Amino acid sequence: MNDKAYAQTGDYIPTTDAGFNAWLTVFSSKISQDPGKYGLNEQDAQIIASLQQQFNGLFIKCQDNETRSPGLIIQKDAVRASAKGTCRVYAQQIKANQGVDSQAKLQLGVHVNDPTKTPIPAPDSAPMLTIQAAFSGEHIIRYVDENTPTKRAKPANVTQLELFVHVGPTPIVNWQDAKSVGVFTKNPIKYSFSPEKAGQCATYFARWRTARGLDGPMSLPVAMLIAFGGPVDQQLEQFTPDGGQPKQLGGGEDDLKIAA
Repeated sequence: MNDKAYAQTGDYIPTTDAGFNAWLTVFSSKISQDPGKYGLNEQDAQIIASLQQQFNGLFIKCQDNETRSPGLIIQKDAVRASAKGTCRVYAQQIKANQGVDSQAKLQLGVHVNDPTKTPIPAPDSAPMLTIQAAFSGEHIIRYVDENTPTKRAKPANVTQLELFVHVGPTPIVNWQDAKSVGVFTKNPIKYSFSPEKAGQCATYFARWRTARGLDGPMSLPVAMLIAFGGPVDQQLEQFTPDGGQPKQLGGGEDDLKIAA
């Protein structure tokens, strides 16, 4: 079974007094007309109608400067809180009742879950890596998305970047020869090497990952010499696979990773 993630919906009960009054009026009116249609009874309808009438009366008085007062506003807010809590219980009961059709629920002002939920897909773009700086035994790596290279934001639904590193005498172009060294959320990444790696070349690859662990295509490689004793000013050319395209796969504070 494929991993899926779904966006959550917001509150269907309006936050403003006017919006709540309109919602409650429709909610009460339709239930009073036919309580059984919503799996309720006459007593339920009377409870809801009483709350609606109380709130509507206080709401109207609070709109009139001649009748509006601090005490009346407090009373109105208290009735609203009671009506909202009671009607939310009824709304959730109706929403969960499979005997009530979706159209009736929508007309009542109750949110209906989308029956055709769309899963969040794997990323379809690759990161672009840049070795921003190199100091004694360390490389500072920044990343952006290839589709938005001037922005620091990750693509939609992406939460992490998985980094791969290969250390050897020369750069490589095949990411499968590199090893995964972890997933990162902060930008930039500081990668440190042990002194015995001095004089060798580090090649980096990366790919995006979603919260559900779905991976995107691999980035193009970037490479730099590993040096100790001071700033490094010798950077190797950024190497690309044949055709100049990323290899496709099937899918603050710096992070610190110490190479083995």
